[in-house]
Amino acid sequence: EPAPKDKAVVYFTRTSYVGLINNFSYFDSTKLIGVFDSRKYIRYECEPGNRLFWARSENKSFIEAELEAGKIYFIEALPTMGLLKVGVELKPIDPNDTKKMNKIFKLLKKKPSESFSAQQIQAERERLKGVVDRGMKKYEKGKRQGRLNPQLKKTMSYNNN
Repeated sequence: EPAPKDKAVVYFTRTSYVGLINNFSYFDSTKLIGVFDSRKYIRYECEPGNRLFWARSENKSFIEAELEAGKIYFIEALPTMGLLKVGVELKPIDPNDTKKMNKIFKLLKKKPSESFSAQQIQAERERLKGVVDRGMKKYEKGKRQGRLNPQLKKTMSYNNN
């Protein structure tokens, strides 16, 4: 499905069976986008421009994005080893990586995007109270210390024409 002319679309995908029952929480800066476990995805429409996306599991993983209106982008959430449960690592997807894109398209054809009602998002916000503040503090501290985060550049859009 094409992106609206005035919005950017970002797909957050989990194509791996690893960490099958572990939920990852997804954020656009301080806004909760949704929560889901493996082999699912979210289609997220947002304002174009510079964005900070992040995911939370046992850890937090950040991606700095530069998005254009009318374009589609992909981010993969990869499960990683954690101490108590599965961790998360967000990776921007290069649309020229045909092997990765084929895996993502297979997932997209198999099932619809996860969706969340306003009540579900509100309940999840309550459950995750304090997580957003801690996540943003971790991001800011990392920036002050010179930590580099993966970049989703506007040139990494998928051309579906």
